[in-house]
Amino acid sequence: MEIDKESNRSSPRERENILNLRPVAPDECGEGLPYAPEDWPNPGDTWTWRVGRRVAITGHYLDRYLYLPIRLCRLENTTRKKHGFASKLSVERYIRSVFPNADIGKFFASFSWKIPSKQSSINGNVEGHFFFPVPSEETAELFLSDSQHDSAGCKAGNKMCTSLGLQTENQPMAAMSCDICCSEPGFCGYCCCILCCKTISSKHGGYSYIKCEAIVSEGHICGHVAHMNCALRTYMAGTVGGSIGLDAEYYCRRCDARKDLVPHVTRLLRTCETVDSQDEIEKILNLGFCILRGSQRADAKGLLKRIEVAITKVKLVFSRQENLWRL
Repeated sequence: MEIDKESNRSSPRERENILNLRPVAPDECGEGLPYAPEDWPNPGDTWTWRVGRRVAITGHYLDRYLYLPIRLCRLENTTRKKHGFASKLSVERYIRSVFPNADIGKFFASFSWKIPSKQSSINGNVEGHFFFPVPSEETAELFLSDSQHDSAGCKAGNKMCTSLGLQTENQPMAAMSCDICCSEPGFCGYCCCILCCKTISSKHGGYSYIKCEAIVSEGHICGHVAHMNCALRTYMAGTVGGSIGLDAEYYCRRCDARKDLVPHVTRLLRTCETVDSQDEIEKILNLGFCILRGSQRADAKGLLKRIEVAITKVKLVFSRQENLWRL
């Protein structure tokens, strides 16, 4: 395609101008350019795309999906819906698996992964969108690289960010480079929630967030983090039915990996033993309850019973906290 050759020599901003990116409405879908490949891998193969409702202050959708052409769906003996991709990494994995000789760079250069939202011409707001703020763009000059690790310090300005310290023995593997969320001004892959873009807290051992430690390449993990409450609200954590099919698990929005949450809740219980505040203990226990409720796993059910007993007991015997954990 002529546009492929041109895009390979263009910067991301120039490429967007070449593709003439039109803003789209929430939950909109379409076929082909500028948001999905055309004539790839063969002439007539047109991919489809869809967006969600969450929009960053930068104006691009946080949730975008790519679906296989009909011909490839037939070869896979599946439906388009089943063969949709929710992240750039999952698309790359599929292409490397099915088309090992394909030029990945040229593939992504042929269309725009970022999709702008349709803004109101009156006040700049987007009806029906959920905005997730990204900190000031005054620091945009720090983010010239695609990797979040190339800029000095924390890109979100978080003085407690783990990027400001050395890796610990518990974190022997580096996080992968990311040119999607981590390329946004003010978003730090070390300390910003991938779902709401706000910073996480390490209070009480960091019980309130989850980190994806799935190995995505040799020597690198995903490394993206999310508030546990954000993950629960967006059905990315806990027990969720439907196509995602989670059972006391966390689903990483960035790399599509799953993580067992039973060990996380077990740590929550241990954390409670070191906390003096009744309000904080109840908050931690309630989070554990929300993570495990509805699970069909025996280990999760057993842990849930312990939490339920603790929630009932904490109000009755908090004055004698030394007895609280003798469940």
